[in-house]
Amino acid sequence: MELNILVILIMSGLAWERHLQLELPQTLFAACGAILFLISDALLAWNRFRMKFKSAQFLIMGTYYVAQWALAMSLGQPNVYYLS
Repeated sequence: MELNILVILIMSGLAWERHLQLELPQTLFAACGAILFLISDALLAWNRFRMKFKSAQFLIMGTYYVAQWALAMSLGQPNVYYLS
């Protein structure tokens, strides 16, 4: 479990560093998706190894699916509009 958290922490850090360098909407989606994966995994670990809580299923799956969506959105091409 520790390796899983370490990998997600590294992914989150790299995603935010990339966003701070480029400041594109895609990199913001990637950074938010990475953070949501970190939150989802932390909730899962808390619920499984510390203390079970009633809304665990909703919160874990909610953050997981929004993270998936954000990462998928990060793969899109930027919309560039030119005024003529």
